[in-house]
Amino acid sequence: MKQVVSAFHNQKLVWVKDRNFLVNPLTDHYPTTTYEILDDVVKSLEKLTDFSKANKLIGEEDRGGFLVAVMAYYLKKPFGMVKWNPNGLNDGVSVDFRNAYTEGKMYLSGVEKGDKVILIEDMVDSGGSIIGMIELCKKAEVELIDILVVAEKEEFQAVARIKKETGRDIKLLLKFNVSGKTSKVTWINDKIR
Repeated sequence: MKQVVSAFHNQKLVWVKDRNFLVNPLTDHYPTTTYEILDDVVKSLEKLTDFSKANKLIGEEDRGGFLVAVMAYYLKKPFGMVKWNPNGLNDGVSVDFRNAYTEGKMYLSGVEKGDKVILIEDMVDSGGSIIGMIELCKKAEVELIDILVVAEKEEFQAVARIKKETGRDIKLLLKFNVSGKTSKVTWINDKIR
């Protein structure tokens, strides 16, 4: 967990559209994403749930999609992806969504009715993307076993928002704060220490 914590602690912040955004080696690949941090993330996420209950993994292609692919490879499971652009095959489902920096439609492909899935995401700030993905799972008639997120930007209180709006719990590795000049990890999950 040391590599994951260091990716979110004391990292550079940039001002975008009225808020601070964390720039780090895991989600922004800056300065680079190493094998060691990927190994640390995979082994830490694996401790949060029983992956044998799911037949597929899903995630959102924007910033955290590579984590779903790495986890799927590690666990030898197939995965589906939530995209912001339709694939044109008319076999996916879609919902409207809004997150901290954009809005539009989300599309889910790679799942079938009755699949049991675990959703994996890199970061949660406003919660809009995860709420949209929960809606997609309902619409696709798949069973969402668990939602795993590497980190929550605590200023938005998105985990509480997601729980209030969907009734779903989020399993996090850590929480961080971006109110200072650099980021600060404020909470680490005891299951992975």
